[in-house]
Amino acid sequence: MAALNALLWDEQKGAWFDYDVENGKNLEFYPSNLTPLWASCFSDPSFVDKALKYLEDSKILTYQHRIPASLRNTGQQWDFPNAWAPLQDLVIRGLAKSSLPRTQEVAFQLAQNWIQTNFDVYSQKSAMYEKEGFGWTNGMALMLLDRYGDRLTSGTQLTLQVPHCLVVALPFQLLLSFLPW
Repeated sequence: MAALNALLWDEQKGAWFDYDVENGKNLEFYPSNLTPLWASCFSDPSFVDKALKYLEDSKILTYQHRIPASLRNTGQQWDFPNAWAPLQDLVIRGLAKSSLPRTQEVAFQLAQNWIQTNFDVYSQKSAMYEKEGFGWTNGMALMLLDRYGDRLTSGTQLTLQVPHCLVVALPFQLLLSFLPW
């Protein structure tokens, strides 16, 4: 932990950054910059709250649907605007380790955004493809439901949908119940 923090932690930014032996720290935003939170590789509890400030300063919390994989729009699947379930997990569970209610609430809101986004994609396409439907997306949804299931919503108002056969059969069954046998 001491080496990780000494080499990769940036106190001013509030995150851990990849280190290139030729160029030093790579200060670009990636959700993986918060991996030590998720892995509990920090000793100072204030690091979690500093990481929240890093997300705020990077404007990451303004993306209402997900945390982007990077802020570089290269057209590649691992860059903006795409998002990946394991990267959401790193940030959400990392922030959830804070004892501060505000940081806890941000972790919940990120979870809510991810669940709602997945529901929207599923609802609009009737199927989830590749990035949206991999096992890690499904596993992430289950983990979030386990942790926040009493508070999460799909973001839509579902109406009771009764199959047509029941609509026809129910009055017929009711009528039969009044006949003398």
